[in-house]
Amino acid sequence: MSDTDSTDETSATRHPWLLNRETAALVVIDVQSVLMQFVRENEKMLRNIGYVLELARIHELPTIVTEHNPKSLGATNPVLIEEIKRTVGYKPIHKDTFSCCGHTDFIDAVKSTGRHQIMVVGMESHICVSQTVLDLLHHGYEVHVVEDAVRCRWENSHNLAIFKMRLAGAIICDWEMAAYELTYGAKTPQFKELLYLMKRAKADYEAGH
Repeated sequence: MSDTDSTDETSATRHPWLLNRETAALVVIDVQSVLMQFVRENEKMLRNIGYVLELARIHELPTIVTEHNPKSLGATNPVLIEEIKRTVGYKPIHKDTFSCCGHTDFIDAVKSTGRHQIMVVGMESHICVSQTVLDLLHHGYEVHVVEDAVRCRWENSHNLAIFKMRLAGAIICDWEMAAYELTYGAKTPQFKELLYLMKRAKADYEAGH
């Protein structure tokens, strides 16, 4: 029996709130240049979204990127665009409703992944992220909000958004929790790449990034 076979069999007996690489997808919401400059801890958010994108690459997670009214708010942050291109491919969905679910092409994209666990990163916590998360829950998806990869302009608004999403049924995690849940064990084929990511994160932390 291969490591992958063993992982697939064991995953059937795990708690359903644990992320599974076979059932998870990623949504990156509106990390756009014009607004990002006003967002709290934007460098930390950007760094952590980069780690989550690397997880998406390692585990081959379907990934959806959105941009809200890019004519006014600009495209996705250029540094992040390069990371998206390198890891999952840059094909943004443009929108003009705060909830991504207000657009049929977004809902169709989520459905087309065939996944029922949706990891969410991006901004702003209390507007586009919160409304999208609640609507995804309403559509029957299990939503994991990666808290340290989600931010907005105001600390209180962020905290209230996390509280409301949790109250509505979203599962709150951080990027490292997601990393180890998706990888599952040290004998999985993805573990070696995870170690490289953890070394990168450690170096970033020590460098003060």
